Amino acid sequence: MEESKKLNIYQKMLKATEKISKVAKNLKVDINKSASYKAVSEADVLEAVKPIEIELGIYSYPVKREIIETNILDTVKEYNGNRTESKQLFMRLEVTYRFVNVDNPQDYIDIITYGDGVDSQDKAPGKSMTYADKYALLKAYKIQTGEDPDKEGSGDLKGIKKTNESKKIVKATASQIETMKKLYSEEELQKALTLVKKAKLEDMTVYEASNLISKRTKKEEVKENE
Repeated sequence: MEESKKLNIYQKMLKATEKISKVAKNLKVDINKSASYKAVSEADVLEAVKPIEIELGIYSYPVKREIIETNILDTVKEYNGNRTESKQLFMRLEVTYRFVNVDNPQDYIDIITYGDGVDSQDKAPGKSMTYADKYALLKAYKIQTGEDPDKEGSGDLKGIKKTNESKKIVKATASQIETMKKLYSEEELQKALTLVKKAKLEDMTVYEASNLISKRTKKEEVKENE
């Protein structure tokens, strides 16, 4: 432990890469009633990474999240002769993930990672954050998972199309509105609404709401680390 305090962040991350073993694909993902596949869960990655980061004195966290695309997808599925149509929110995030040397907080590494999330309700932001954060850790520490995206060809997007609705007209979700009310006072929310030229929270876009939530949660993360 004392020896690790003398290491810079690059040396600590190299040590972590040596110590973290392969992460198994323990998560079962259902495609439909008859098909599924195995994937690496965020819980499995954190279970492998956290003890090593604690041992070596590394703290990792998302220092910046930015929505770079949102859209509405019209999805058509057919199963046993039945055809169903639905709309889903698609969100793509660009995340700056920071790895800090706890023994010298000015010594850190930032990496850029991306995450996509698709959901019919309000879970698209959470899915995209989870995906981006998970792969930031996997790639930064060069963790083996047995996955290889190039091993199989990409399927086509038959049955899925983007509508003409841009991210500006995708309204804030009920979950985002509730979160904003918990994080901000009435006065702060009124100031925020004035800045984005909206009359009420329900008029905000999913992009504007996400940015507002991100600003407050980022402040809370900084306070916790001071």
